[in-house]
Amino acid sequence: MKSYTIVLIAILLIAVIGIPLIITGCTKSEYNIKKYPSVRNFFEYKIINNLSLSGKDEALLYNQDRGFRGEVYYSLGTTLGFPPDNDHYMDRLNNQIELYGEDKANIMQCYIYLFKYKDKDLDAEALDGLKNYFEYLKSKNIRILLRFAYEYISSENNDAKDSQIIRHLNQIGQFINENEKLFNDVVYAMQFGLIGLWGEGHGAHNHHNTRKLLTKLCEIVPENIYIMVRTPEFLSQVPEKYEHRFSVHDDFLVGVNHEWGMMDWNKPQYKDLLNKNQYAIADGEMPWGDYKENDIPYHIDGLNLVKQVRDYGFTTLSVTHNYKEKGGLYHLEKWKTEYLTKEILEENNLPYLETMLVDGKISIYHYLQYHLGYNIGVSNLLQFDKKTSFMINNFGLAAPFEYELQVIADGEKIDIEQQLLTQFGQQVITINKKVSEIKVRFVHRRTGATIKLANDLPYSSDGYNTIL
Repeated sequence: MKSYTIVLIAILLIAVIGIPLIITGCTKSEYNIKKYPSVRNFFEYKIINNLSLSGKDEALLYNQDRGFRGEVYYSLGTTLGFPPDNDHYMDRLNNQIELYGEDKANIMQCYIYLFKYKDKDLDAEALDGLKNYFEYLKSKNIRILLRFAYEYISSENNDAKDSQIIRHLNQIGQFINENEKLFNDVVYAMQFGLIGLWGEGHGAHNHHNTRKLLTKLCEIVPENIYIMVRTPEFLSQVPEKYEHRFSVHDDFLVGVNHEWGMMDWNKPQYKDLLNKNQYAIADGEMPWGDYKENDIPYHIDGLNLVKQVRDYGFTTLSVTHNYKEKGGLYHLEKWKTEYLTKEILEENNLPYLETMLVDGKISIYHYLQYHLGYNIGVSNLLQFDKKTSFMINNFGLAAPFEYELQVIADGEKIDIEQQLLTQFGQQVITINKKVSEIKVRFVHRRTGATIKLANDLPYSSDGYNTIL
């Protein structure tokens, strides 16, 4: 009888303890990460620079959806940005724009805090405030990496229950439908958020059905917008039909294997995670510059950090963290005078545009500034009696996601196979005749934005790069 009692107690314990585990996420031995084709770590074809590949042209930094990003907050239904700082949300935005003007940060990670509505639906004040904020962002030519969150301090319970979060997401979905163009113009990607401190998924006061919330977010956000999650546990719970839209964002980049990172780098699935990230917009940030371990300022090796950013295939990287915040001058500032030589870049399989090197080197700061996300240049123009060809190269760390390639030859649109140009990506374009003029344009499918190529070639107001 005692053995039956022990078994019954064990079953009850599993039932009681196991349900929250199923609700909140997978254990680290249960990652479900889809395998994607490996990306190259070298250029397949030799690059012949006969189309004037450019140096560090500041005009390239105005290409949208890539590069350094700032960080802003808005507590909906109030005038607050991040509540503990008691700052005004508009002041925060304008200060970030001014502070990082020289860095050409035209992306902002935007936290929308919903703690005022943790136990009620969004009212007209909240929805009107959201629209006004988006319109102001658009007027400043700022696009955002959007994250909704509830909790911002561990000592207070600002967590909403799943039923309330679902109602909020339904309201946000209706807001998106009613303001579709505005939303597309302003939001370049989403982060899952919603759960835990700062929407990072940890420290939540309530248990949450992660898969249910992920599914609802995918349902209300337009299907061509990419979404990031904070951990591989969350990634493992994304429904298969939405998996292609997802990547991770690593909010503790230190260039080495660390317990606060995504997962142990020695785990076999770590490579799968990194490779999966190459196929969706990804992002991350270093810890704040004054972060310490054992009361010692944390040192981040610049080359190691660059390699980690490459491995993730980052489109953007926070310039708010570990740069010049709180009156200090931290790693990103120091890396303006620490360099990567051509030999270091090649030894470490780092994609780069050689014409951007000065005296055979580039600062770590400028390498990141110009190579985060896409850095597209054309080369290898060849002409024969009945054929013209050229090559498109991605010297950047990530693909030009959501952009469609268009080629016009002697006024005629050429049918082009759309390829995802990940890092070290190349595509040969062949035209079955000799032509006298070629125009190339990458057009964003949602916004109509275009890309200036990394070539010293004419770039028209309608986004065409004239390469011949």
